[in-house]
Amino acid sequence: MSFPDEASNGGDCPPAPDFRALFESAPGLYLVLTADLCIVAVSNAYLEATMTARRDILGRGIFDVFPDNPDDPAATGVRNLRASLERVKQFARPDAMAVQKYDIRRPESEGGGFEERFWSPLNSPVVGAHGQVEYIIHRVEDVTDFVRLKQAGHEQQKMTELLRTRSERMEAEVFQRGQELAEANRQLRTANEELARLYDQIAQLMTQADVELRVNAGWDDGARTPRRPMTSEDMLTRVGRLIAGYKRLEEQLLHSQKMETAGRLAGGIAHDFNNLLTVIVGFAKVVQDKLAPGDELRGKLAEIQRAGEHAALLTAQLLAFSRKQISERRILDLNQVIDDMKDMLRRLISEDVELTIVLDPSGCFINADAGQLSQVLINLAVNARDAMPAGGRLAIETSREQLDSPHADQDGVRPAGCYVVLLVSDSGTGIDAETSRHIFEPFFTTKAVGKGTGLGLATVYGIVVQHGGWIDLASDPGCGTTFRIYLPAASATPVQHVSVTATVKRGQPATILLVEDQAAVRLLAEDVLTEAGHTVLSAPNGAAALEIAQGHACDLDLLITDVVMPGMNGPQLVELLKGTCPLLNVLFISGYTDSALEERGVVQKDVALLQKPFLPESLLNKVEELLEPARSRAPGR
Repeated sequence: MSFPDEASNGGDCPPAPDFRALFESAPGLYLVLTADLCIVAVSNAYLEATMTARRDILGRGIFDVFPDNPDDPAATGVRNLRASLERVKQFARPDAMAVQKYDIRRPESEGGGFEERFWSPLNSPVVGAHGQVEYIIHRVEDVTDFVRLKQAGHEQQKMTELLRTRSERMEAEVFQRGQELAEANRQLRTANEELARLYDQIAQLMTQADVELRVNAGWDDGARTPRRPMTSEDMLTRVGRLIAGYKRLEEQLLHSQKMETAGRLAGGIAHDFNNLLTVIVGFAKVVQDKLAPGDELRGKLAEIQRAGEHAALLTAQLLAFSRKQISERRILDLNQVIDDMKDMLRRLISEDVELTIVLDPSGCFINADAGQLSQVLINLAVNARDAMPAGGRLAIETSREQLDSPHADQDGVRPAGCYVVLLVSDSGTGIDAETSRHIFEPFFTTKAVGKGTGLGLATVYGIVVQHGGWIDLASDPGCGTTFRIYLPAASATPVQHVSVTATVKRGQPATILLVEDQAAVRLLAEDVLTEAGHTVLSAPNGAAALEIAQGHACDLDLLITDVVMPGMNGPQLVELLKGTCPLLNVLFISGYTDSALEERGVVQKDVALLQKPFLPESLLNKVEELLEPARSRAPGR
């Protein structure tokens, strides 16, 4: 297999990238095979994972390089992989294999022998002009540690089975952040120590109660003024209240730990996933726009783009239940949100489900993100639909409720005040008490495998809590389910919100300094900006950006920089550059969550921020939005 040489493409555009270097530097584990199963290309990540060297495997048959472990008579790796590759050659379509045990031979320098490994392979054909399979791309994910975690115990087994229904990439990314569990264990130990101290206090109170009982019963010779004797019932009631209170605290702490751990995992994978999705969705759109309207590849690229956007929605759901999703709040009427969605909700539910909507005529104003509220309504409606397979009734109601005193429930104490209440009830199968205890936990589902992600109600919970509200759940088996969502009411009235179109604005060319440590994202942004006529100076890190800036003084019109980078981060780079160019426009781009940005001094309301993943037109519109005011101030430029 060969890669195209770099060639001039005319004009001032930079030369084509070195595709061999890009392939070999890809973070995934890739092999390229010929039709007779000889290895012709391999990524660096694959070499590292299999403990091989490029010079030792190129040009050799894959099964000569990677034979079965002779010490394992039950080994099936070669047989299964060969069968999959033959299916690819026969049918010219991708073949996804189940997780395989395929041991890897260690180099003699590492002691020789075979090392137990588990892989998740995908084999994809590269079809020639006449329809024949010329090459096969063999991609694998090393899931050895994940399988071992599964074997470690029942709870790990349960989580593995739940996660198995998710995408292969999600499994690998979530596992790589398993070290977050160590932090969760440390926090749990701290919580247990706090609980031990609390139980010590209970023991002291019990001793004090016993002393008071003895004194008031006349068992003490001290000359004290007797008080009303404390009966055994009084003592037990007092101690019982204390124990019940501390038990609630223990449950709250454990619940908080569980949700925080899941939130940390979700927030950790968000950055890497958003970088990947930016490249996938962005380049799919770029190539699609360059093809002729009738080109058959446009449809395939559109499918890639839709798949990337679907993956972005899944990442957004993870961030929603972890309460780390970036939100755009404004004063709005919940009634209007529901009214705008009623047609969509009717399409979501079955024809044999009757939808009833009753809205408070006085208006239900809240400070909220309209998109996240829509997500809440959709998830609850889908959940209700699935609970009524034979049809039924779904009711959505809004009202206003004044709490004159704090309201205590199992999750904490709710402050007094005015609240908007969203009620969603169904006449479905209902939920038992044990299920109710876990219903908002991520990846918990009672649906059959493949029928639910376990993120729907977890997403609802995360969005509601992020908005300062809470959820009351009432349900019994066979009697339907009612969700009552409380959200703080807003005193102000809604502001008209102008919708944003997908039209790309075009202005005068500008000189832009682009700083992004992810090479693929940097290449995409540089390509999009250059295509729009801008002069782009790109740098992989803050130090390189400073060197470029020194040669251009204040000729830069705009700085586009990632927020989180190795070494010098984006805000630190901006601070140094603004020392010499105080009027420099800045656009931050990031795939991290809002909490991670705030830790680095990036507050959304104070800066221009473009969240990953983004489409090319979104980048261009954001750039034009920042450049237009500067042009109006300096018409001679």
